Amino acid sequence: MHEEPEPQEDSGHVREGHAEIVDAAKKEEHHEDVKEKLKRKEFEIFVGRLDKDATEDDLRKVFSEVGNVTDVRLMMNPQTKKNKGFAFLRFATVEQAKRAFTELKNPLE
Repeated sequence: MHEEPEPQEDSGHVREGHAEIVDAAKKEEHHEDVKEKLKRKEFEIFVGRLDKDATEDDLRKVFSEVGNVTDVRLMMNPQTKKNKGFAFLRFATVEQAKRAFTELKNPLE
């Protein structure tokens, strides 16, 4: 008596289903990364109209009066080695970032 082999699940279909799960996981991971970056932006303020000779230490000194500055990104011109006139400062809390923005919004006025 000759037995017919039982039908096997199409391995291509299984791989396709696995790829969809992997794609969904990657999309979810990307979504979480974007949410985390947006959340971090809440702690950050933009500072413009800086003197070209201003340094990170200068910014830390001024802004530490209103909160705990955790990061300073002073944008530099690679040719002149001077800053481009703007920076991004990150604070320990959203409240400190808001306070810095409010209290130091127009310090020259």
